Formats: sequence, structure tokens, C-alpha cells
Amino acid sequence: MTAAAFALLLSLTATDEPYHWPLDLPKQLTSSFAEYRPGRFHAGIDLRTGGIGIPVHAPADGYVSRVRCSPYGYGKAVYLTLDDGNTVVYGHLDDYADGLKAYVRARQHATESYTVDLYPDAGDFPVKRGELVAKSGQTGIGAPHLHYEIRDAAQRPINPRLLGIDWPDTRAPEIRKLAIVPLDLDSRVNGGLEPVVVEVTHLGNGRYQVAPVNATGRIALGLDVIDADGGYRLGVHELRLRVNDEDRFVMRHDRLSYDNHRNAAVSYHPFLAKQGRFLLLWRWPGNVCESYAASPDDGTIVVGEEPCEAEVAATDDMGNTAALRVPIRPGSDTNAAAALAPGKVDWTCYGLGADVSVALPDAAREAPAFALEGYGDILPIRAIQTAPNQYAARVAPEHSGAYTLHVTHPLLETQEFPLVAMRRGEPASNVRLGDVGLGLKPNSPYGVLVARAYALAEAPRAAIPRYGAAYRIWPDAMPIDETINISIPVPEGISDLAKADVFRSSGSSWSRQGAEIRGGRFHFETRSFGTFAVLEDTTAPTLDDVLPAQGYRAQTRRPLIQATIGDVGSGIDRIDVRCDGKWLLVAYDPERQHIAWERDEELTPGTHEIVFTITDNAGNTTTRTRTVTVPD
Repeated sequence: MTAAAFALLLSLTATDEPYHWPLDLPKQLTSSFAEYRPGRFHAGIDLRTGGIGIPVHAPADGYVSRVRCSPYGYGKAVYLTLDDGNTVVYGHLDDYADGLKAYVRARQHATESYTVDLYPDAGDFPVKRGELVAKSGQTGIGAPHLHYEIRDAAQRPINPRLLGIDWPDTRAPEIRKLAIVPLDLDSRVNGGLEPVVVEVTHLGNGRYQVAPVNATGRIALGLDVIDADGGYRLGVHELRLRVNDEDRFVMRHDRLSYDNHRNAAVSYHPFLAKQGRFLLLWRWPGNVCESYAASPDDGTIVVGEEPCEAEVAATDDMGNTAALRVPIRPGSDTNAAAALAPGKVDWTCYGLGADVSVALPDAAREAPAFALEGYGDILPIRAIQTAPNQYAARVAPEHSGAYTLHVTHPLLETQEFPLVAMRRGEPASNVRLGDVGLGLKPNSPYGVLVARAYALAEAPRAAIPRYGAAYRIWPDAMPIDETINISIPVPEGISDLAKADVFRSSGSSWSRQGAEIRGGRFHFETRSFGTFAVLEDTTAPTLDDVLPAQGYRAQTRRPLIQATIGDVGSGIDRIDVRCDGKWLLVAYDPERQHIAWERDEELTPGTHEIVFTITDNAGNTTTRTRTVTVPD
């Protein structure tokens, strides 16, 4: 075949495709539609670019309807409204096509802001199929790649496969682990109340199996599965559950909605993240995302007196399928709960209420008593024996409010635990657990929320001063839908309240929450529990590796102007770089802590003063001044 004939074949093939492929590169994904991202679904697919500056083309006729530029998220992004009514989003770009670039930069200079979010008129920037609209990059978050997202007329992200867009993939998904979850106090998996994670055996040809599982009562399954492709770990399109050859549940990633894309928090098991990323085969209460709307059943399996067999099929976007057999046998084995020290009370949570366990001395001849006090009553809670001299109860109150759990036994000191409970759909409420206030909204919980709050005896270390107690709001992994308002008292000793804020510990660092002070308390909204404390940031940002050097004689009218910046406290808020008082367009890469002038204009000949000013969220400022001489 001649070169001309081959080029013609490629042209015909591209024309037959519903949308022009964005890149002049082999089709390869680095992320797939609806993959898990912290607290949300991935709304598009990511394409491998292998570097920066790769031409990005329009998929079809339309116009530029929006253009954004930000250090965060999608970085530099272009939104194209197509003639068929869909919208395409390209993210993490290095730059825009020339006309669009001039439009964005004019607005940036007019507002003296790198960050802009613009909506040009439909006739301003029309595009044709295959036309250059941008260059690929790595702005925002992540290594170089192109985020490619398609939204319908209602701005809901669509799986590109629904539109006939495809890419090479003949490899079946890889099933790595299985989670089996007991759903109530009377359910057991391998003799215990807690979820059990088991390894799988690959039999070849996309077939997997696990050793028989012993269970009683209501259980459900979750699958740790990837679609490995070219070294990248992608997500799957569909999971399907059959029990005794009968279809029972299907999860399918066809379409998302920005109204509920945070339901990813309960589409993957939130409490098993350290053991794997388990995509659920049942509908968690409150999960209303479209991926979980296809099944009339909720996906739970009721284990009766007879053995049964479950089969889970995982299918990727190209239709390749892997299947796992799960033999389920009624009854329990000897895998009882882990032993506790006598008198110790242990709290665990897997999202279905809080489980409380207590161990008794060997001399104990009777079970402990669990009772829940609230609304003026003290009501007993049924306890079950989980090991010799060890008992457990599940706390899941029928009504929202503040409660106290009492654990008593003749051979133990009585222990009391304040807690708060809320069920989805109940009226908003404000409760206080010691110094911690929680403002709960009707849709804050997914199903039932049970939380505790208490001051820690020892707080994680911080790089800036901490004042007052550090408060633990448990459980850390609790999925939260509608934000919860949390308040803690303003502690004594702070030298400047304007520089103080509530921070959340991630173990190795603290992140600012953006709290407000009202009525002598810090108030902030959150979807994440954990450890919180008040920190005061009086430390100025760092500003190093500044170029140009002092007194530098440039060889060009567009010299390199850049620096490395950082902040150990509240984080970078504002970046301002000026030449003789004139604002310069400077890009900020927060992952690499780097700022650089875009060199989008020429400096006039002569000696100039370049002033770098970096301000953090507490108002602390660092300034550096350099002089540079620009040639004629």
C-alpha cells in the first residue's frame, strides 16, 4: 500500500468515527470513566500524551463556550459546545490556540489574575471537526495527560463508549480481592461481625474463584478490580451479580451527575480503603448516583439453610469480562473476634452503625449490659457473644439526637460514652458532645450516622503553634453527603485571631478548614471527620531559587522570571509579581511549588525592578526584589 493510500485510509477511518480523536497519537487511556477519585468519580477519560505541547483537536463542529485557567483542578481547560448538543471538556492543557490564548490573556491582565473563568459568546470562537484548539500539558493536578470529558445537554458526564468512541483493549479486567460484608448484628462472615477480605485465585481465561465462605444472615459483596492496560490501572464499566444463576444486581458506569458524583464515597467501601478499593455490589443507603440506579434489588444476599453460589462478572468498556465464583456455605467457623484485654471497650464502624465490644475477666459468669440513654429513657441494647468472655452490641438508634452509651458489669467499672446519631431524611439538628458542636442536616448521613467526639490526650505534631485541645471526631472514614457544621471553642493564648484557623490532621500534615468565629467558637463545614485543632500561622511563606539574580543583564526582552515558593501553615493565597509596578502574568504549579512568568510580552529596554510578593491565607507576606537590565 502506498503512503498516499494509507493516509486516505486513515482519513476515511477518522471520518467514520462519531468524534475525531483529540490527539494525533495512538489511542491509550491512563484513566477511565467513573474511576474513584478522593470523594468523587472521575468524570471523563484521561489520554496518554507522553509529554507537553501535543496538539489537541476539536472532536466535532461547535464553538468554545467556556475557558478556564487555574493552578488547581483541570488547570487550563477548554469547553466546547458541539452541534449535537453535547459539551466536551479538555483539561490540564499547556496552552490554548492562538485566538483563544489572546482572549484569555487579555482578561487575565485586565483583572490582574492568573485564575479566570470565561464564557465567550457562541459566535466568538467557532470550531470545526479536527481543528486545533489547544496544546496538551500538565496544569492543575497530575503528570502530563489530556483529560477528555463529554457531557450531555444537561451537563451530565457521559461514558464515551455510549457515543461509539473506542480504543484498543482486548484484555479482561483483573480481579484482585473480594470483600464479604455482614449487614446486621445477626449476620456473620466466617464467624465474625466484621467484613472479611479474601484473596482470589486466577484460573486463567478471565476466570477466578475463592475458597468457600461461611456466612449467616444478610451479606453483601464488594470487588477490588482493575482493568490493567499498558501499565495503567483503569476502572471497569460494569459489575453484575448472579446468585444461583439468577440475576440479582448490576452496577454500570454509563452516566454521572455533578449533583451526586460524591456518591463515589459509598460506591466504594469507605471503611476498607486500606485493604483495597472495593467497588460495591449493593446499594448503600442514600446512594442515588445513576451507576447504582439500574437494579430494582438492593444487592444483598440472604444466606439460608442451603448453600448457594454467587458469581460476579466485571466488564470493561470494550466488553472484555472476568468472572469470579463465590461458594457460600451456611454457618460459622471458628474465626472469632480478636481478643481484647479484660475491661477494654473497643469501637469499630463499617458504616452500618457503631459496633461496641467489651472483654470480661475470666471469672465472669454473665454478659455485660449495654444500654442507650436518650430522650429521657435508658433502653437496653441486645448483645451477642463473639469470643470467650467477649461481647458486642451494635449502636444504631432509631432517631437522631445525642445519646450516652452505658456499658456495665459487676466485675467492671461502668463506662459511659457520649455519642450522636442521625438518620438520613430526619430534621436538621444541633448537638453538643463536650466542647464539640455538630450541626447535622437531613441529607448529611448516608443511611445512619453514629459519631463520637472527644479531646485527645496527645495531638499529632504541627509545624506551627497549636492552641487548646485537639479533638477527634470518630469515625474518620465516615462518608458524609451534605456538609456538617462543626464548632469548637476559641482557645486562650492566641496572639492574633486573624491568623488562627481550624486545621485537620492527615497524619503527616495539617490542612486549613477556613473556619469563621461566631459567638466565641470556630465554625466550619466539612465532609470529613478526623482530628481537628486550632493552629496559629505567624510564619511567612518561603520564597527561594529566585530568578533573575540580582543585577542580571538579560540577553532577551523576555528573561526567565521564576521562583520556588512554599508555606508550612495555612497555604499560599496570593502571588503577585510586578515589573516597575506593572503586573506580570505568572503561572503557579502547586504540586511542584513553582511560579514562572508566562513571558507573554516584551519588557522595554533598560533596568527594571522585579518585585515578588507571596501571601499566605493567614496574611503573612514574603517579598523579594531583583533588578534586571534588558537589552535594546
